[in-house]
Amino acid sequence: MAGKVKIKRGDGWAERLQEQLAAYPEGAAEWMEEHTRILNSTVDSLSGLLRVDGELAYLKLCRFGSFKSKLKHRLGRSQSSRNYRIALALGEKGLPVPQQLAALEVQQGSLLVIEGFSSGGNLAELWYKRDGKDDFGAVMRSAGQTLAGLHAAGYTYGDCRWINLFWNGQRVYLTDFNGTRKTRIGGIQQARDLARFTANAEEFGIGSKLYEQFLGEYLEGVPGTRRDVVQRMIRPLYRIRGQHLSGGYGQRLV
Repeated sequence: MAGKVKIKRGDGWAERLQEQLAAYPEGAAEWMEEHTRILNSTVDSLSGLLRVDGELAYLKLCRFGSFKSKLKHRLGRSQSSRNYRIALALGEKGLPVPQQLAALEVQQGSLLVIEGFSSGGNLAELWYKRDGKDDFGAVMRSAGQTLAGLHAAGYTYGDCRWINLFWNGQRVYLTDFNGTRKTRIGGIQQARDLARFTANAEEFGIGSKLYEQFLGEYLEGVPGTRRDVVQRMIRPLYRIRGQHLSGGYGQRLV
C-alpha cells in the first residue's frame, strides 16, 4: 500500500503530487515508473523527469534503507534533507542552483521535486558531444563565475567534477550538494574544488585557451592573485593526478 503522503515543503507542486500519489495504492516508486521518464534507478534512489502543464521537474525518490534512515529523515538529519536546505540557502544568495520545488514524505522514502531543464547537460557530456559550432568558451566562463560565486559566499562544493556542473544554455548550475558546506574563503577545501575542476579539464584535454577563460572569470570573483590561487591549488592537484597513474591526461594547465 502507498501509505500516507505528507508534504514537508512546497505548495503547488507538492499539493499536485500529494493528490496523485495518494490515489496510487502501489507506491511512489511504481507511480514514478509509470508517469515519469526514468533517468536512474539504484537500491537507494529512483530519479525521473515529469512534465505537467508545460513545466518540467526532476523527481528523486530517496529510499529509506532502514528504520534509522527513516528516523534521521523525520528529524531533518538525512542527507536529502541537508541537501535541500543547502540548495535553498545558496539560491537565496543568488547562486545558480535548480529551484527546490517541493519535498514529500512517502512510505518508501523522501521524494524531492526540483526544477528540471529541457536542454543542456553536464559539462562532461557536453564536452564529448560538442561540435565545431559550439561555443565552449561561454560554458567555461560561466563555470568560472559560478565557482567563484560559491567560494566568495564562503562555501566549498565538495565534488567539483564536471559531471556535477550543469549548463542549461545560459548558466552553469550547481547540482550535487552531498559535500557542500561552509568553509573559510581561500582555504584548502576551496583549493580542492579548483583542483578537481582543473584535473577534469586536463583529463579531457581542453587546452590552455579554454581553461584560461574559466580561470580568468574565477579570479575576477575571488580574493588573491593568480599566483596565490594556483599555489593553494597545486598540492591537491598533484594528488589527484597521482591517483590516475594510468595516464589519460592531456596538457598540464598549471
